[in-house]
Amino acid sequence: MDVFKSLEDSILLGVEKLPGLLLTFVVGFIIIRIARSVLRGVVGATRANVAMRALIINIIDIALWIFLFAALLQQMGFVQISYALSGSVALGAIAISIGSSSFVQDIVSGIFLAQDTDFGVGDTIKINDITGEVEKMDARKVRLRDKSGELHIFPNSSFDKSHWTVIKRSVK
Repeated sequence: MDVFKSLEDSILLGVEKLPGLLLTFVVGFIIIRIARSVLRGVVGATRANVAMRALIINIIDIALWIFLFAALLQQMGFVQISYALSGSVALGAIAISIGSSSFVQDIVSGIFLAQDTDFGVGDTIKINDITGEVEKMDARKVRLRDKSGELHIFPNSSFDKSHWTVIKRSVK
């Protein structure tokens, strides 16, 4: 008899929380959709290849869904599980950021270089002691091909911090 009473109480408590859970889910879903759209625009501005864009968007998308799921668990009274989920996402993000600080610097620098009107693909530039034509720019690297045909690859963060000179602009 006590088991049925406990089950009945749990069901009634769950039904009482259902409107709040639905509201949290709907609001969270809308926020995730907006964040995904904004993120697509930001990542799209980096000239990153399709695989890189998808990877960044998917990682952030998964983290947002985990946070929404944790919020729902917390509303249902599973506070410890909610904290564990949120904490694991935070620890994962910290580990990724520590392990990929140069990667993040390259991406951020790539965003700024992609928007820079001073040079672009096809321009001949000099950086350090290397003169060459900008063959390709992406989210992480700038590639220069010198007169002898050698390809010089510069991470965006080091390229952005270096002094470079535009020798010849390409006709666009």
